[in-house]
Amino acid sequence: MRLGKIISVLVVFCVSFGAYAQSGLKYFLVDQRTQMPVMTCTVPQNWLVAGKVNWTSEPATPVHWYAWTMSPDQNSKMIVSSLAVLPAMGQIRQVPFLQNPMILANRFMQNIQNDYQLAGIRVADARFIQHEPDQALINSRIQMAQANGIRPTNFYFTELFVKYEGMRNGRNCIAVMSLPMLATENRPTMMSFATVVELLFPMSFSCPPEMEAATKAKLESMVKSMQMNPHFTQFVNQIAKQRTVKWLQMQNEIRNQQFELADSTSKTNERVRDMWSDYIRDVDRVSNPNSGEKMFVDSHYDHAWINSNDEVIYHNNGFNTPNASTATFDPNSNALFNSQNWRQLK
Repeated sequence: MRLGKIISVLVVFCVSFGAYAQSGLKYFLVDQRTQMPVMTCTVPQNWLVAGKVNWTSEPATPVHWYAWTMSPDQNSKMIVSSLAVLPAMGQIRQVPFLQNPMILANRFMQNIQNDYQLAGIRVADARFIQHEPDQALINSRIQMAQANGIRPTNFYFTELFVKYEGMRNGRNCIAVMSLPMLATENRPTMMSFATVVELLFPMSFSCPPEMEAATKAKLESMVKSMQMNPHFTQFVNQIAKQRTVKWLQMQNEIRNQQFELADSTSKTNERVRDMWSDYIRDVDRVSNPNSGEKMFVDSHYDHAWINSNDEVIYHNNGFNTPNASTATFDPNSNALFNSQNWRQLK
């Protein structure tokens, strides 16, 4: 994929790559707990798009999110997700999964199989692609470590590229996964080392082999168009600094604190506020049938559906899938989605 440079800049600065984006529709991933956008990106015209934000009890990564989009013929699907952390003991050169690409390739095989409905899946290729890390990324990690009394002893940046092969609906398909990774080594005691490995925006796609180049180009365009909401990012970073106990005490205060933070930040940063003005204008307020509470949905799309896990999928008029049993798209009548009950929001 060779997206390591793009990802490293995106992680540090939360900037927009919209100037590089191909034509498509803007999609906002919304955290329903705070009613704030997490990120926005451009997806191909008339593709199904969905995503979800999950709050966790992990102090280092309080939030995990993902977004995916699928072509109308169901042949191509792309997924982007948030940063994840893999702790390890020892120095960087002693961490097994940083030396052998097959370790993580096998570890994530079940996830890829489930995400892309691949039967008979196997690893066709697994290798590391070396990158020079963006210095601003390294500097940001040094500052974060020093703020917590930690002195990093080494850094290592690489990208794990994995290609899987399998069958979907009787047709040969591939799935390609890219894991840009930053490893930070420190020495908590004179006798030991510890390493923290960050997976910087893991991404993947699946399609028939002959569509690999075209689908990869669409994913690169989607990633380049991503904008992280700095208001939400700042709020999550504040929570990540708290210990688990304090974070749990803050659960019921999250909504009020987020609105106060957004208000304060927008008064001091006019440019950032303007960046997200499209989101404020382009939302519809509907009732969540699972909770009865009000929620925001993206107004760029004609239809929205929600399942019992509060995952929302969007599509426009005219979207349908092959061999559909209804004239218009209904996830309850589609084999890819009907394992859960979907209710229409609009």
